[in-house]
Amino acid sequence: MARISKKDIIIRKALKYFSLYGYENTSLELIAKDCNITKPAIYYHFKDKAALYKETICVLFLEIATKIEVNCVDGNVIENLEKYIKTFGDFLISHPDFNAIFAREIANGAKTLPLECTKFLSTTLFRLKAILEEGTKEGIFEKENPFMVQMMIVSTLTSYNTSKPLRENVAKVLGTIYAPEPNFQNVVESLSRKIIKGLKC
Repeated sequence: MARISKKDIIIRKALKYFSLYGYENTSLELIAKDCNITKPAIYYHFKDKAALYKETICVLFLEIATKIEVNCVDGNVIENLEKYIKTFGDFLISHPDFNAIFAREIANGAKTLPLECTKFLSTTLFRLKAILEEGTKEGIFEKENPFMVQMMIVSTLTSYNTSKPLRENVAKVLGTIYAPEPNFQNVVESLSRKIIKGLKC
């Protein structure tokens, strides 16, 4: 079994704390303490906190962009849009730390999001734009702003994933009146149906 490098350990711990507290409220001291190293040891691998943040999260933005490019090109427009939404949903399920970081970036206007991550995110939007334009050309979809559709997908899925404590508290207050908790896969499928229904001519 391959030994995990010190740099990889720092990145893993950083991902945990960036997801819990956000960029601005995460200190290198906290990360160093959890790694059982000194703060200067972090500087050996990373120029500063911004560099650590970039290396920690950009690889995840690249991964989702790559998955979108691979998964959403072989079907018809309906299938490709379904795959696009499902790929986002599956990625957020399997990367809860990324989900929390992405939700924080959306909430604060992406002011700490590295430009490289924005470029990767833009490639996913470009793929969605291509799907929607093809659907419009074929007379299947009404013309719609791709960014609006993207925000419906991302905001719904990240909000669902990060609002579980709130939903649990609401359920405690409302008791039996509260609707059963849907699982995330059902949320993804429901969202997909609603977006496609709304886009259809």
